[in-house]
Amino acid sequence: MSIPHVGESIESALKSQIVPDQEFLLQGSVLDASLNVVMNRLRGLCDNSDLSPEPFHDHEIVYVLKDFNAPATPGPAGQGVMLRVRRAVDRTDLPYQLRYVGFPEIGNYPALLRNCLDVPVSNNVCEFLQELGAKIGPGMTKDNPEPMTMSHLVELSVVTTKTDMAVADDLRALADQLKPLVQLDRIDYRRV
Repeated sequence: MSIPHVGESIESALKSQIVPDQEFLLQGSVLDASLNVVMNRLRGLCDNSDLSPEPFHDHEIVYVLKDFNAPATPGPAGQGVMLRVRRAVDRTDLPYQLRYVGFPEIGNYPALLRNCLDVPVSNNVCEFLQELGAKIGPGMTKDNPEPMTMSHLVELSVVTTKTDMAVADDLRALADQLKPLVQLDRIDYRRV
């Protein structure tokens, strides 16, 4: 009896449209010194500009789960499956989130398009993943997150249940409203 690799199971579910979530994503960065200007621009674009932004402090750990029985091949198939565990540092009442993010779709889309799956899980998910053989991604620290740059990541993303180009166009229009303060673009980290 052959046990399917976790990546094959996830890809099979996505191809069968059991979990048809797609994410459109644009990313960029802004220097710390310009953060207040970007926040003011975002307040001006929002309907509820009189409310203060909701603060959050999340910590994310990236795990790589490899199929050691598979032949070593260059490219995404040989890298294994990346699973992200995210927790709210300042809200211990919220569940941890386990996130699978697929590789970007090839095509001329207004934003990066990829499959994604978010699942609330218990707080022992890290131990569970390690028991499965998952390794923490390079450069990730579990207990002591520290700032790495003097800038902030700016991310615009929309999760939709189908490939809806109107949503991607709206996301691009919002990104254009933040220019020249932030240049949001499709970033394929496989090429970095």
